[in-house]
Amino acid sequence: MRILLVGPTDVGKTTLSLELARRAARRHGAAYRLDLDVGQGDLPGACTLFRHTPQGAHVLRRALVGRVSPMGAGLELLAASLRLARLVPEPAFLVVDTDGLTEGAFARALRYHQADAVAAREVWVIGAEGLASVFAGREDLKVRVLPPPPGVREKPREERRQRRAARLAAHFAGATHRVLPLPVPDARRLWALLDAKGWLLGYGRVEAYAGGLGLIRTPVRGRVARLERTELAATDAPGVHRLLPGWSP
Repeated sequence: MRILLVGPTDVGKTTLSLELARRAARRHGAAYRLDLDVGQGDLPGACTLFRHTPQGAHVLRRALVGRVSPMGAGLELLAASLRLARLVPEPAFLVVDTDGLTEGAFARALRYHQADAVAAREVWVIGAEGLASVFAGREDLKVRVLPPPPGVREKPREERRQRRAARLAAHFAGATHRVLPLPVPDARRLWALLDAKGWLLGYGRVEAYAGGLGLIRTPVRGRVARLERTELAATDAPGVHRLLPGWSP
């Protein structure tokens, strides 16, 4: 079973996805949850695949999108959706949580193609009945329209920004310095550290640059194949936000 959850921000999609994954894990021994919310998800700017068991959940893979909004990142989001969903073995249970973009042609097209990318069998539309029309005529999809659960509330924009900052701070907890090849000395943005297959290992912040090498503060310990600049502001992460003068690798 593969279920795609769609609907506006703050209607309980993430809470529902967690509950469904936990129930499926208790029943079947394992289940999968795919977090495609690049703004309010587990790691801002990334999509994350979790494997749930009765003992808990752990991250299997992350795919870089590089933005905290789906606008302007449609191709990256669809590619991440497809790559991560392919890692889930059939017939395992998979629930997919999405961002809250629901208005406009781009949002409707994104949801339609995400259903295909993750090979969804059901689409649950929460708090946005009109969004169900996106999937009209799809005989291969079962569409359910659900009301938001009691007690959900819309968060102010500043609270969402603070939540993103808190998750980045947690990501950088225990970070150390590494010297890595760096294409350009840009300390304004966070850099993505990727492995040899293009999976996201984590983020890094440039603190110094000289001779094509960067002094990067990052929680990543393993081998890094490539660095890619993101659209995430370095000021969203804790620590130094300017290049240190006079550094020599």
